[in-house]
Amino acid sequence: MTTLFQSDKTVEESELLRLLTSINNKEKTWEDVDQEVVLDAMILHIGSPSSDLREMVYRSFYMSIIHDQLDYETLKKLLDYSVTHLLFKGIGESGTDSVFTRAFTTILIAVIINKDIEVDFLPKNTLTEVKNEIKKYIELERDVRGYVPVKGWAHSIAHVADTCDELIKSEKIAEVEYFPIIEILLKKYCTTPTGFLHGEDDRVVTAVLAMLNKKVGLEELKQFVEEIPGLLKSQKEELSSEKYWFVMANCVSLLKSLFIGVSDDPLCNSLQHTIRKSLSQI
Repeated sequence: MTTLFQSDKTVEESELLRLLTSINNKEKTWEDVDQEVVLDAMILHIGSPSSDLREMVYRSFYMSIIHDQLDYETLKKLLDYSVTHLLFKGIGESGTDSVFTRAFTTILIAVIINKDIEVDFLPKNTLTEVKNEIKKYIELERDVRGYVPVKGWAHSIAHVADTCDELIKSEKIAEVEYFPIIEILLKKYCTTPTGFLHGEDDRVVTAVLAMLNKKVGLEELKQFVEEIPGLLKSQKEELSSEKYWFVMANCVSLLKSLFIGVSDDPLCNSLQHTIRKSLSQI
């Protein structure tokens, strides 16, 4: 696998964990290390099967980005590399370790977009390209495990929902694109024949609320909610009983979470009515 800076030096997993722990504990700074070498190692191990290393890599990316420890050119390189080399690594696989790379790449992308919202360093066309690739990724992702025994969090749907949330908050994404982003996320959630048991519904609803908070997409969302009972009926004819009950449980949990999410917004009274109607028909 190529790396971001293609440095000649390598850092072993144990050494990387030690270095990043030292930086996070403020025992060392980025000035004390070869930044390019460490960043290459972080990219290489972003999807490590070791939850300790994987989460430390993400935490280190997060802290260094929000505290402006990486310059904007480096962030642009990180974003481009994430989309072109990491986001689709092993796509189509299920039950393999490649999901950790894809899932943790989406939240790295989310953090970079969040920084761009704050300081505006990415071209608009870059955000458009990222949005298109994220939509494609959601469609193609087959491994939707939440917590994986021994290896920790994968959480691919929750993580990409965070990315959708940041995309919608970005002023560089056209309002007309908000609902298409949400729609593909909702369809994924409502047609996946395995149970979402680890809070994915709340993370998806957070992205939906980002759209509604901008006063966009209410009517399209109501139409989608109205169509959920019919969507379930068609799937009942195609799926085994076990898989159908997973899909139905996912739809119910999503609708209930959405109802709670909009319960304090008087502008969403009609949506609440639509949700109640759809729940009564499931």
